[in-house]
Amino acid sequence: MPRPIEITRAWAGKVLKLRLPDSHKGQNGRVLIVGGSSRYYGSPALVARAACRAGADLAYFLVPEKIAPVVASYAPDFIVWGYEGSALSGKALGLFGELTEKTDALVIGNGLTKEKGVLETAAELVRRWKKPVVIDADCLGAVRKSGREVLYTPHEVEFRRLGGAAPSKDADERCGQVRKLAAELSAVVLLKGKIDVVSDGERIAVNRTGNSGMTCGGTGDTLAGIAGALLAAGNGTFESACLAAHLNGLAGDLALKELGYSLMASDIAEKVPAAVRSLRGL
Repeated sequence: MPRPIEITRAWAGKVLKLRLPDSHKGQNGRVLIVGGSSRYYGSPALVARAACRAGADLAYFLVPEKIAPVVASYAPDFIVWGYEGSALSGKALGLFGELTEKTDALVIGNGLTKEKGVLETAAELVRRWKKPVVIDADCLGAVRKSGREVLYTPHEVEFRRLGGAAPSKDADERCGQVRKLAAELSAVVLLKGKIDVVSDGERIAVNRTGNSGMTCGGTGDTLAGIAGALLAAGNGTFESACLAAHLNGLAGDLALKELGYSLMASDIAEKVPAAVRSLRGL
């Protein structure tokens, strides 16, 4: 097994793709977020907030029309498209087709719920999508896609749902398990934890930013949003996963320093710009 890459601030700063000084609107990434339900409408909003704070130019939503006004109220920057109903269904397919032409990366799963019809539709959307994709939350284990542009972001329980063994407490064994699952899926896997592990089936990387204050709900959503923004901007999938883990954890560390264990995921999203600046030495 290859020696794991340590995702340090210096390493991340070298890998993070710089935006062109003469770039125009949309050139630095347009993220499409498919998520949300009548039960969970804050989840996709956290994804978008983190994506925008990580540098995405535009954040598009495809959500049930019943929650579209609520999602839109989180920020005037969001572009919200609503389909008929209160949960993802085939009624979203037409709008999804239009949005594929407008966006560069997809984040899917956050707040969708695990209802059979919802997951079947999500699987069909991912099948039709031909660009980089982050598969997270409720879609993990139910939606499968292989390829160099596919990123799975499970925590320990979701890792088993994807087909992996129960993650070992031994660091080397854990790295081997993530590498094995990534190879089996022919995709990139980011196993979230106290120490995040990333693999594309060959390379392995570990991230040590983050803290126990990040056990609050929504921190996986912010991670997915950061990853989506990085993919949309043209960073590689493995690199995007490594950078997202590092930035999300670093933003969490900054939030902890200011707020202690009273921090929320929305606080982490607001610290992402400072985390990005620190990688650039600003």
